[in-house]
Amino acid sequence: MDTCDAHLLIPVMRESRQWVQRSRRHTAIFLEKLIRRTTGLYQFLEVSLPATGAPNVLIVIGISGAQLELLSSIPKWRQRFDLVIAYVFDAWIWEAYPTFTNQLDHLFVPLPEVISTLQARFGIPVSLLPFGVDVLVHGSDGSDRPLDVISYGRIPAQFHQAFSKAFNQPESAQCYYRSLPRRAQYFPTRAYHEGDRLDRQLLFHMLRRTKVALAFDTLYPGMRVFPHSFVTLRWFECGATGCAIVGKRPTTPLGDQLLNWQDAVIDLPDDPETSVQIVKDLLADSSQLQAICSRNYLENLSRHDWRLRIQDLLTQLNLPLPARLVYQLEQLKSLQMKSLPLQAHPSTQLSV
Repeated sequence: MDTCDAHLLIPVMRESRQWVQRSRRHTAIFLEKLIRRTTGLYQFLEVSLPATGAPNVLIVIGISGAQLELLSSIPKWRQRFDLVIAYVFDAWIWEAYPTFTNQLDHLFVPLPEVISTLQARFGIPVSLLPFGVDVLVHGSDGSDRPLDVISYGRIPAQFHQAFSKAFNQPESAQCYYRSLPRRAQYFPTRAYHEGDRLDRQLLFHMLRRTKVALAFDTLYPGMRVFPHSFVTLRWFECGATGCAIVGKRPTTPLGDQLLNWQDAVIDLPDDPETSVQIVKDLLADSSQLQAICSRNYLENLSRHDWRLRIQDLLTQLNLPLPARLVYQLEQLKSLQMKSLPLQAHPSTQLSV
């Protein structure tokens, strides 16, 4: 929002739908469809659009296509906005998309495997926009890292047990911490960004103070069932904060494009006990750890900051870059130039 001087709209779900969801009646599916077709799932928002002569652009962001129902909170949304685009994370859940998805001007998704199906299904432009990370604010290549190992995201039970046994005993001089997601709130009492801001600040602070992060591909056995290998947020956020990432790298070809520098991910064997020893050996090599830390930070700074993703999005839509975004892109470039003498790699590049 700050980067593009955007105005955040926060729709509120109608009480009738909340009642249906809480009651868990056998008629819930029918009642929700009735609410959707009559009043809509969300209360109407009052939206005043500035008469600046510039295009009025509406961006909807959702975990799945179901969140596109947020558009129902804006009466006559299609007529009021010049461009309506969406960014959907778990974009493979075809049945979740509402019928009006074909009225979007553009749909962005973070994995390439679903693009052709979505284009054929809705007849609209669909483009790849990988996840990113706010390196400018949260990135670090600092060496003061008292926390040894953190697991970020889902982790197979056998690896969690092995690292807990090896690192978290009373006699252990090292520490392993498992980061757990905040419990989901279906009907939050606060705007989502208020609670999330504090949680995210804490997570990034812990990552900046951690030497090694455990992360696993979404298709690795023992993980939650996903239909695709997926370069999720954890890969960018662990790298940008200077963690050495160990685990099972994403097997999607996109992973080879986005994480293609030396030691971007150190693959562990399938045996948890052997993996523990590999991580212990890595922790004992402070010079290698610092080299990985600096390289991970620089690569994410120069290639994966969210501002670069926003630049790509606006360029595809033929929209001008806001002045504040241009300024922050220059900040990224300046930080990159300061870091390049320390760590240089052929893939490291930044264009503004």
